Amino acid sequence: MVCTFLSQQPRLYHVGPLARIGPNHLLLSDPDAIRKMLAARSLYTRGPWYDSLRIDPHRANLITERDEKKHRVLRQQMAAGYAGNDVDELESTINERIAEWISYIRCNAASDASKTVRFDMARSMQYLTTDVISHLCFGEPFGFVKTHGDVYGFIATLESRLPFIENFSVIVELNRVLSAICSVPFLKNRLLPQPTDEDGLGKIVGISRKVVDKRFEPNAVPQNDILGSFLKNKIPREQAESEITISLFAGSDTTATSLRGTILHIATNPQVYSRLVNEISAASIAGKISNPMANEEAANLPFLQACIKEGLRIFPPITSLRERAVPAGGDTILGHFVPAGTNIGINMAGTMLNEVFGHDADVFRPDRWFEKDPAKLNRMERVHELVFGHGGTSCLGIRIANMTLNKTIVEPLSWYILSARFLVENYIKG
Repeated sequence: MVCTFLSQQPRLYHVGPLARIGPNHLLLSDPDAIRKMLAARSLYTRGPWYDSLRIDPHRANLITERDEKKHRVLRQQMAAGYAGNDVDELESTINERIAEWISYIRCNAASDASKTVRFDMARSMQYLTTDVISHLCFGEPFGFVKTHGDVYGFIATLESRLPFIENFSVIVELNRVLSAICSVPFLKNRLLPQPTDEDGLGKIVGISRKVVDKRFEPNAVPQNDILGSFLKNKIPREQAESEITISLFAGSDTTATSLRGTILHIATNPQVYSRLVNEISAASIAGKISNPMANEEAANLPFLQACIKEGLRIFPPITSLRERAVPAGGDTILGHFVPAGTNIGINMAGTMLNEVFGHDADVFRPDRWFEKDPAKLNRMERVHELVFGHGGTSCLGIRIANMTLNKTIVEPLSWYILSARFLVENYIKG
């Protein structure tokens, strides 16, 4: 098998802890200042940048809600679902999807002496993560892995929309123009995705609506999936449609990005790769890894955890600005007075190159997470945890994301180790 990965997206490296990138826009990479800005009791509010992520400019969701009180209520209502607390068989569902993925690779992507199979591992990982999140949200997968294709044009829609979202997030005035235009029903129906569309985002919206409608039928049985958790915690019907649709995009793409970045760096570093394989092999021989591996077993593989941390650090899954507006009266940031209303974006790629990680912060080196100085390691951990947000912006789906990362990185290597061991044992037997 010859695996190819999608090209690495451009990264915004250190441009200084505070930089001006527009007439009313600053970029921040100082971890302490970011933590203060995102703190639960912070007076900073979500800026107009978030409007660019709305599917419907007149309806906010958990990601795009700018009213802080409404946002807090939504987080409370959705926390149990995204954390998996209300989801039956969370881990076994992820195991099932990964098993199907491994089976596909074995049958369709394995090279042998007679042929070399070209296999786009990066795209395949996105098929996997989309099936995982759709299964957890709706109770069954969309079938990306089974068909190994872009079901409903979901991924194509996501990737084609991103350039427009980027423009709308930079020129925020465009969001107000779009909102005004979409106030006219005739124009709204032609500009925005519709549930009756045959593919793309509209198709996903339509599926979400049908699934939600079934949950409200007279004899409907409550289901313990993410959507069921939303409804159980009193998320209104239309809001549930919006939330479950956006969760498919947010949950699948970020996890796929994390997997791609981490596995790419492991696979292209022979020393790291060998050490990780040896750790998994030793744990397997000692009976410390089940088949499939349990999440708690993965947590006890220190080098695996170091690789995942380093992968998230060197290639953060979310590098968008996520701008916050400076509160009334202005604020002083790193010795500079910043007027009220200024939009401050987060430079996560630059933050993850903070000096606390050492002079080689731009190098993928998992060994840095075995730092012997407890105080320095704690400082590193504090900066690194910002990858998943902070305070009222912390990622609600971190448990699902970590579980998927743990299992997806280990399972292909476990298959390789078991196959190699089988060949060696049979060779010895003659």
